[in-house]
Parts: sequence; C-alpha cells; structure tokens
Amino acid sequence: MITVTMYLSAGEFCKGFTIKGHADSYVGDSQYDLVCAAVSAVTLTCALGLRDILGKQGTYNSENGFMNVNIADKADEQSELLVKTMLQGLKMIQGKYPDTIKLINVKG
Repeated sequence: MITVTMYLSAGEFCKGFTIKGHADSYVGDSQYDLVCAAVSAVTLTCALGLRDILGKQGTYNSENGFMNVNIADKADEQSELLVKTMLQGLKMIQGKYPDTIKLINVKG
C-alpha cells in the first residue's frame, strides 16, 4: 500500500508531504505497477511545480518507494493550488484502486 501523509500548517496550508510504499498492483503478467507509476507521475509533477515553477525553497527527496517534500513556512495560496491538484489526482487513483492508497492529514 502507498501511504500519502500531508502535513498541514496552522493556517491549513500544506507545508509538505511524504509518500511511502508500493501499490503492488501489477495487471496480468505486466512487469509495471500502474498505480505506482500514476502516483509517481502526479506527486513528482507537484514537487517539480513547487520547486521549479514557484521557486519554493525546501527539502525535496525522492527515491524508489519514497518521496518527501517540505516547504515549511513557504506554503501559500499558490503552493496550495498545486498540492490540491495533486490530491485530486491521488483521490481519482484511489477511487479506481481503493486498496492501494491511504491518505492521511497531520495538522500542526
């Protein structure tokens, strides 16, 4: 299962997120995990948008089965739009493959 943890600031902006795990949802005899690929595409695009398009300073780490993005006090209305778009994509994937993604919000 893929676990997506969203870290929300007191003002309800997302100040970062962590993605851990694998969906293990291979279709037929395919060697590719469609859900992992979809989650990676959606989350990496958000991270790149935060870093390269909006220029948000922070921590950006990504490796096989793990991603961590932390923009801390740099979160604002613009970053929130990207993060909410990412969440919409993740919720669509979760709707199609409900046993593969768990979404968690952590406030504080």
